[in-house]
Amino acid sequence: MSKRTISQAMTANELVQQRRTDRRRAMRHTITLPVQVTGFDNGKRQWHEVAETVNVSSIGVALRMSKRVMVGDLLHVEVPIPARLRQDRQSSQTYKSYATVQYVEVRADGRQIVRLQFVGGEIP
Repeated sequence: MSKRTISQAMTANELVQQRRTDRRRAMRHTITLPVQVTGFDNGKRQWHEVAETVNVSSIGVALRMSKRVMVGDLLHVEVPIPARLRQDRQSSQTYKSYATVQYVEVRADGRQIVRLQFVGGEIP
């Protein structure tokens, strides 16, 4: 492969990455926060887990979780998202909302990164 071809490939990759970034509806902020996650298993039994954020935005959050979930699952999250990162301006320091699982990435160590989108239905 010539130097020019390598250079063109790198430039193309950079453009693809930039376009992916530009498609985001909200800026992501890398921050680690504790999150109380509640869901229901197939037997309709409620479960709880304290997870931690990988990043947050005004429309969703990415979490490190050990509980197995599937795309489409509805979870309830309680996370202390700073007011400047939220769409609402409620006075509570803990943001409580339902969220749907949009993507699950299972890591080699068995842990998973779960990307959630807030859907509202906040519980005071």
